[in-house]
Amino acid sequence: MSDEQQEMPASGGKMSTKMIVTIIGVLVLVIVTGSAASRFFGKSAAEQAIEAATGGKANIDASKGEVTVKTDDGTWSSSDKLPANFPSDVPLYPGAKVQGSVVAAQQQGSGHYAGLETVDTIDKVVSWYKAEVVAKGWQVTANFEAGGGVMIGGSKDTRDLVVTVSKEGDKTVIGLVVSQK
Repeated sequence: MSDEQQEMPASGGKMSTKMIVTIIGVLVLVIVTGSAASRFFGKSAAEQAIEAATGGKANIDASKGEVTVKTDDGTWSSSDKLPANFPSDVPLYPGAKVQGSVVAAQQQGSGHYAGLETVDTIDKVVSWYKAEVVAKGWQVTANFEAGGGVMIGGSKDTRDLVVTVSKEGDKTVIGLVVSQK
């Protein structure tokens, strides 16, 4: 699991990191193995595992590749596609394929994560994001390179944005994190 996926939930609550790790793990299992996982483990067994780990109620829809967990702290949803309520002012790289997403709605705040990938070069993707983040009205607050990857941070209204771009094999991987301040 990438660092981008861990950043958003860490601000949300005491069980957030554990919850998101469990959700992502089960989601990957469901997506990768599809109905075979449901037949082997049983849908209710996977839901019970998430519920035991999080103390909340879980719903897995293997046919849609979705996992939802509700606890006293809030709701977490994970999917293999972009959620309908993903912020429209967060730039999505043209032609990039959504690899997964997480939506968190908690008493302490809310946030979104989207993981994308493209075959375009890292330089092309970074250049595009540097222009588009500003064009969408975000104030750039951070911009640095480390370990072959690039991170662009921004803020707008009551929200923060983190864009990460890195190379993974022959793909360029993009992580988008939007959270309430």
